[in-house]
Amino acid sequence: MKKRITAILLAALTASTLMLTGCGGADKVTPTFMYFVSKSDADFEKTSAMVEALKTEYEGDVNFTLINIDEDTEAAKNFPVQGNTPMLIMLNTANDISAMAPKCADKNELKGYIDAAMGK
Repeated sequence: MKKRITAILLAALTASTLMLTGCGGADKVTPTFMYFVSKSDADFEKTSAMVEALKTEYEGDVNFTLINIDEDTEAAKNFPVQGNTPMLIMLNTANDISAMAPKCADKNELKGYIDAAMGK
């Protein structure tokens, strides 16, 4: 199941990354922060605000995608994160999954995953 998730994730993100960065053959890509949330999460509003703050802090250095699985049912089907939200899937500069963190809502922990993906 994990390999299927990885394959789906990489296919979708490779296509979107190529559109964002061009397909000029660059070795490094912009890291991507995918964060899955649900309105049933204990601190849904607080978590969403935290991601917006991170987005501002890392603007231009990281692509951020906040996915509400209650509204994006296709994402919920393709990424079995139900019951594990909020969940981070982080892609690094090689477009590899560098972190998968279920039930992760700690800002400092998230920043650590981002910095690691950026090679800091």
